[in-house]
Amino acid sequence: EHEVVKTRQISGSAFVDFPVSQTVIYPDYRDNRAELAKITGTIDAVVNDKDVSIKSIFIKGYASPESPYSNNTRLAKGRTEALKVYVENMYHFGEGFIKTDYEPEDWAGLARYVETSTLAHKEDILATIHSDRDPDTKEWIIKSTWEDEYRFLLDNCYPALRHSDYVIEYEIRSYSSPVEIEQILRTAPQNLSLEEFYILAQTYEPGSDKFNELFETAVRMYPN
Repeated sequence: EHEVVKTRQISGSAFVDFPVSQTVIYPDYRDNRAELAKITGTIDAVVNDKDVSIKSIFIKGYASPESPYSNNTRLAKGRTEALKVYVENMYHFGEGFIKTDYEPEDWAGLARYVETSTLAHKEDILATIHSDRDPDTKEWIIKSTWEDEYRFLLDNCYPALRHSDYVIEYEIRSYSSPVEIEQILRTAPQNLSLEEFYILAQTYEPGSDKFNELFETAVRMYPN
């Protein structure tokens, strides 16, 4: 079927680090250069492709559960806004181009970590996480009841719960010429629609090396 608008998304997570209780980004702080490059590198890959136009950027920031929920709300909101401003200053996108959201405490991420762990009181901790108690009470129960497990989570899990997830949405222009499609197949096969793979396939001899290679590439791009 013809894909009228070829809309695609790239997503990822960056772990930008902040000094305790601060919401200002310091690019040279810890591993921030590498973490910020995850986002800017992804944007660059889209912006520098002449056949692609970037449509929107979405950033959602998360904090980890330790400390009061009210403070984590401030941190998650402030740090997400700081990252938005950083990206805006890098690329000068228009007003409202970057959309944001935040989650004060990533309890879902904590639950996923505990579920795959070998913690001694794993089931009890999970029951507390999934309970309908308020976040500060859940944090206090885990911290005061299972002190060893809490310290382990604090060191090995909580840093990964302080993250910024990003989604970049973009559109790719259409190709109709088999010659052009063949060029794109060699350089950026991810830019081709299934219909464009099909157009090129009609010019190849079924069973030939080119034909088989084309189908193998199409399978990689569209595994379903």
